[in-house]
Amino acid sequence: MLPSTSSFRTDRNRNPTAFTIDIAKEGGLVENTDYVTGDPFEAGGRTYFTAKLLGDPVALTIKVIDAIGFYTHAGGERWAYIGMPQFIWEALTPDQKRDVVGEMYKREGGTEMRGLFPRL
Repeated sequence: MLPSTSSFRTDRNRNPTAFTIDIAKEGGLVENTDYVTGDPFEAGGRTYFTAKLLGDPVALTIKVIDAIGFYTHAGGERWAYIGMPQFIWEALTPDQKRDVVGEMYKREGGTEMRGLFPRL
């Protein structure tokens, strides 16, 4: 596979929701098995690093959300454009979870992995 030339962190890092290495760790992913350190980016005066996913990007993203949900421990939304109570997420079928991740991917601006989301 050729390296991505996309301008979107989602595609360059095969990470549909562009989550950070901190979220990957918190969500139970294993460094150098599930992800490596990807692109840096600035937010709020700090530098963060995107998790570059090594396996199935949809399955790994769902695994993270299954583990930590859409809200931080302090109650803030992890993604500014979506917040879903964990009990609702847990009630979704695997296809519905994939569709939610696909909608998040669209919001993040990704294009190269659209084929992973048949209902987009």
